[in-house]
Amino acid sequence: MHDQFTNSLKRWQDRTANVFALSQRVKMKRPLSSGTEVALTCPRIATLDCRLLLIQVMASLLVSAAWAADTSALVPIDHPVYGLLDRLEARGTVSAAGNGMRPLSRSSTLQLLRQASDSGHLSQLDRERVEQYTRSFEPDRGAANLSGWQPPRLRYEASEGWVKVDLLARQQTDLFSGRRDEDEWIFRNRLGAVVEGQLRERVGFRVSFEQTREEGIERKYVIRSDVFEPRREAVQLKGGVADYHEATAAISFGLGDLVDVVAGKGQVMWGPAPEDNLGLSANTPSYDMVLLRSRLGVVRFEHLAARLRPCPDRPDAPTCRGLADEESSYIVNGMTRGLEREKYLAGHRLEASPTRWIDIGFQEVVVYGDRGPELAYLNPFMFFWAAQSYLGDKDNVMMTLDVDVRPHHGWQVYAAYTIDDLKKLKIFSDDFANKFSFQLGALWTNPLGWAQTDVRAEYVRVEPWIYTHKFPINTFRHFDTPLGHALGPNSDRWALSIERYWLSDLATRLRWSRTRHGDNELLADGTTHNVGGDLHSGWRPGDDREVKKFLDGHVSIRNTVGVELDYTRWSRLRLVGRFEWEDGTDVPLPPRWQNGVPLPWRTGYGDGTQTRIAFDLRYGLL
Repeated sequence: MHDQFTNSLKRWQDRTANVFALSQRVKMKRPLSSGTEVALTCPRIATLDCRLLLIQVMASLLVSAAWAADTSALVPIDHPVYGLLDRLEARGTVSAAGNGMRPLSRSSTLQLLRQASDSGHLSQLDRERVEQYTRSFEPDRGAANLSGWQPPRLRYEASEGWVKVDLLARQQTDLFSGRRDEDEWIFRNRLGAVVEGQLRERVGFRVSFEQTREEGIERKYVIRSDVFEPRREAVQLKGGVADYHEATAAISFGLGDLVDVVAGKGQVMWGPAPEDNLGLSANTPSYDMVLLRSRLGVVRFEHLAARLRPCPDRPDAPTCRGLADEESSYIVNGMTRGLEREKYLAGHRLEASPTRWIDIGFQEVVVYGDRGPELAYLNPFMFFWAAQSYLGDKDNVMMTLDVDVRPHHGWQVYAAYTIDDLKKLKIFSDDFANKFSFQLGALWTNPLGWAQTDVRAEYVRVEPWIYTHKFPINTFRHFDTPLGHALGPNSDRWALSIERYWLSDLATRLRWSRTRHGDNELLADGTTHNVGGDLHSGWRPGDDREVKKFLDGHVSIRNTVGVELDYTRWSRLRLVGRFEWEDGTDVPLPPRWQNGVPLPWRTGYGDGTQTRIAFDLRYGLL
């Protein structure tokens, strides 16, 4: 024991010395005294961002003692393996899955799949699905272990590691009928590639790119909100078509045996729900980030520092006109170059599994801008609510407490409660500053003995003014897409789904939902009655501060029933067919009927039914 302690202490001292030398190199630009030159410098012209990143990395180095960590690449958040892990956890074949903090790494996912396989309590169909995913996440076993013919993909292996290149392709067709004079067709065609690899046991990486062209029969693209795809970065509107693309690039490495680091362009999702969560969801495009991950027994911790893009201030994006930094803009070569305001996201989440049947999570997320990164928010252990007060109460901090319970074999129940803001002296009043929301859900596997069937029910209520802020730069959005729940403020939804797997690669789903939303109202004089129903419209002088009423304003109600057919081949080719029928009351009418359209650009409200037929053929995941 004494020798082990002595060795650990020596490694810590060596690492501390290297960190000090690294800090001197960053400052003085000279090699480390140990002879190992670390090319990590900050040029003179930069850079608060770079220096603060170095501080964050060096803080992680100080708590690490050896190279031994989870360095595998991340599994995309929309990978179907997460649905299987939810089912396995509810059935007790895996525990402490940590699926309240996604994405998981390939290594963590593989470990959970092996845990389920070794449990000896899997049905035949569940075992087949587990084995299929296990093979796909075990690169060392190679394509020879996959049954049948597999689509070709490039793969190179050497003593230092491996790398593979594969195609990304997707074709989406949507047909809408009802509540419009003619049927509306929308086509989205995507093409790209993904590169993934591992360098020994020290570095994992995943890079992907996807170019998309969207078009519709008789569909015109004039403003950004005309684009049907909700997850969009910069778009090029070309009359009858719209072009946009997205890329991700993340590298994973370890700083000792305590801290894992993910750096690059990606996204995270925090919370117990499988799709939309109140805190952080995966509705937005990816963003530049540094994610620190650590685990101590049954306790898991993550800290996120990210740079966001503000809502676009462009003539074709009326949602956010006038929000650019005009003082920093200038004219060159006869053209105006508008500089964006700085915008950042920071968050940390603590999740514990004291027993096999319960997970408890707590998280804070803050959005801030109009200045560089704040040291207080880069501190993983700082209480953000206190830090915001220290910094002058000018940022947008949100706290969430959630719990995930498996009270009985085959059952999973989860709940989340979010506080966006509160007025301490009027905490029980209807003041607009008291912003609370909650989410309740349950998963019942094999109900009433129906094998390979999952029933999920959920209710979510998002109070007025949630995600908004008096300073537009602090709105809880990336570009113009919500970072949290897609419903937006002043909304609620009941949802029920029944999923059954008939074969390991064939499933059907039946869905029902009832959604209500209270939108702001456009008055006859052209002004807006702001009831807190629009993510992009925070409180302004003249808006009512003393009274907040849920579902105030223009209330739209949607009752939707849908059925899906889901078929997967070779673990990478997936076809989803969907039919939906919706009955709407006072809902926005086409052509500008989607979420996020500014009130003056809406094309009216009305009642009626709508049907949607959709096909999604996909090879690979972004």
